[in-house]
Amino acid sequence: MTTRRSLRTFSTKHKKLTGITIGAIAMLAMAAPALTQEAPNKDEVFELTTAIAVPTTAANTTGTFFSFDISWFDPVLNRYFLADRNNKTIDVVDPTNNSINTSMFFNPGYAGPAGGDNDHAGPDGVVTVHKAGNVTELWVGDSPGKVWVFNASDGTNLLGAGKFISVGGSSRADELCFDPKNHVIMIASPAENPPFVSFIDTNSHNVTKLKFDGTQGTPNATGGLEQCQWSAKTGKLYQNVPVVGPGPSGAVAVIDGKTMKVEKIFPVPNDDCNLPQGMAIGPQNQILLGCNGPSPNGHRNSIIINGNSGAVLAVLPDLGGADEVWFNEGDGHYFIPNCNAACRRGAGPELLGVVDSRGFRLDQSVLIADPADPQPVFPPPPAPPPPGSRRIHSVAADPNTNQVYVPIPAIGGGPPVFAPTLCSSAPNNVGTPTDEGGCIAVFTAKNDDRSRVAHERGPDDRQE
Repeated sequence: MTTRRSLRTFSTKHKKLTGITIGAIAMLAMAAPALTQEAPNKDEVFELTTAIAVPTTAANTTGTFFSFDISWFDPVLNRYFLADRNNKTIDVVDPTNNSINTSMFFNPGYAGPAGGDNDHAGPDGVVTVHKAGNVTELWVGDSPGKVWVFNASDGTNLLGAGKFISVGGSSRADELCFDPKNHVIMIASPAENPPFVSFIDTNSHNVTKLKFDGTQGTPNATGGLEQCQWSAKTGKLYQNVPVVGPGPSGAVAVIDGKTMKVEKIFPVPNDDCNLPQGMAIGPQNQILLGCNGPSPNGHRNSIIINGNSGAVLAVLPDLGGADEVWFNEGDGHYFIPNCNAACRRGAGPELLGVVDSRGFRLDQSVLIADPADPQPVFPPPPAPPPPGSRRIHSVAADPNTNQVYVPIPAIGGGPPVFAPTLCSSAPNNVGTPTDEGGCIAVFTAKNDDRSRVAHERGPDDRQE
């Protein structure tokens, strides 16, 4: 495999991340040649294997793959789904050959990139729901207040052509999660005042709302709402609340899907995690929170908490600036697309953090983009991308093959603009991916030491 700057990896020795010295923290953010050496006795080591070109649809006015949101992998259906705003589609990838099915989910009425207005863009969150009779539904959040329900196998709108479930509001219905115990989808409307979540019965499609305004036991969500998850271990729904009241700290709300009420509120220490945004349910009682903002010391971290008590189990230094995060049951690793403090200043690399759920070790940081790379010059697209730089913020993994999918945006937007040359660096291409057009990058472990995988989450691939 050709060695390029964009394919370097940064590794740490196998030790608990909590308590890593400030010097070590600084090293994680630097693109130093010494860090290209792999640590001894490493677990899986991931490398870029494939770049998938995203076909441009007639709905795409920029000619690029630039604006996207959350992704999802369904191991039973064996498909990867990505909310693609520029093309107004859900991109569907078959992991057996990493091809994109362009015939499904084409623009049933998605809001699109909305001129860079994230609060009114769509599609947004995606999740699958398995029903009796081997029917798999794909639920998609959109703007304004729309929730679409498709047959995930063929793209048919199960509500009827052009029809959707309305949760109300003038902005997007965003990230969502599924409680199979109570047959409920919970989806957030973060840009409403006050923000609220909607509980949708997956059989009757009845909608019940819960405002996050400090009443009925809810935290007063003054900074919107972010990713939610359902835990098979506790049987509860968990909702990230980036900012509570005057702030600056956030919280995680623990919700009973049957009563649709908040049972507990876990305060999130601002010194450890500012703006909890991404969420992934791990093994035992672990919950990873991908934190987007800087803590008072200026570092952007992520944390792992206990799902029963909310206690912080580990702080993952400088693995913050994250949105969606993922836990892969297949190899026991968390994946964190992150742009930490140095990255946000344009002085450090953009990384995909790979953290072992056993011992909370940072196995690897895969370099996605580096400000030190020469900035390529491309002819402008038919229409310029919306203002503001785009970064990686979406990730999902296939537990069967342990392939990790990371959408790479087209080069464009405001400074700092990194050079994501991964799209042109992959040894295997599907279609004709280009750096100026963006791609979906696929990473695979070059060694697979399953003997180190322990404390796996229960067999809940079907979320049942």
